[in-house]
Amino acid sequence: MYRYLLALLLVLCFNSHSYSQDGKIVNKETFLISDSIVNRISTFDADLAEKLGELNFYKIKYLSDGLKVTAYLVEPKSKGLFPCIVSNRGGNRDFGQWSEISVAYFLGKMATWGYVVIASQYRGNDGGDGMEEFGGKDVNDVLNLVNTLKEIPNADTNRIGIQGGSRGGMMTYLALKESCEFKGAAVTAGAANSFANIESRPEMEKRVYAELIPNYWDKKESELKARSAVYWADAICKTTPLLIMHGSADWRVLPEESMELVEKLYKEKHPTRFILFEGADHGIREFRNDMFYEMKRHFDYYVRDLNALPNMEPHGR
Repeated sequence: MYRYLLALLLVLCFNSHSYSQDGKIVNKETFLISDSIVNRISTFDADLAEKLGELNFYKIKYLSDGLKVTAYLVEPKSKGLFPCIVSNRGGNRDFGQWSEISVAYFLGKMATWGYVVIASQYRGNDGGDGMEEFGGKDVNDVLNLVNTLKEIPNADTNRIGIQGGSRGGMMTYLALKESCEFKGAAVTAGAANSFANIESRPEMEKRVYAELIPNYWDKKESELKARSAVYWADAICKTTPLLIMHGSADWRVLPEESMELVEKLYKEKHPTRFILFEGADHGIREFRNDMFYEMKRHFDYYVRDLNALPNMEPHGR
């Protein structure tokens, strides 16, 4: 009995020590953006291609629930203290992973605005430990990046925003349910109703939800609700102003999901701006410049400059 209790104590102490180090960077290496990628970006965003040389790119591994998780970090080379953005990728497993082109284009784009940008691949991906749960325990991989940013000398962790698209939008909503650390949030084509997603895309249930969510078929309703912000809009941090953008011609995540959530956020008087881009697809490619403009404006106003929240009560008489 004594040996059993001692072993149990050692395990508990080890786990407690591991989790207390969540966010700690255990490996950091330079991530090179090749000339071919820069040239490719120059064909559709010449201004960004010229500015990529002003940034440092890193691939890191950090601790999350004791697991070594892969992430990417982009920061300005210039000296100073910069606000931060946590960016959440879409997709699952290999699909939608951060790649050289997406790190350079999306993360690099936000970093040129004068931000330290960090983005997780989520556990189990890109050489990381564990297995993602499509909005389960892997949400901790997002939340723990706040501690990771505290290890970055030029990151101002009093000014952190959060951003995500598609599945990454769901991860953003889930993070805002758990934390009020973020001064502003932007979601593009965010998944907000898993039931509606399965109805419009039945293949998602078998190929994604059932494969990634533990014990899915035994707890289907509760697990889907746990991943659907429309069921807990009242729990999303009210001190984090939201920018929600969606394309009206999106087939991967129907715009009705965002519209349903916005209606509930409106009833909760949550500070929310909603933009529905007419005829735009899942990536809002038809209005990509407008999308980035609105995102930058939102983060600059609330995260960089820390402006006050709007008055959500009816007024103006």
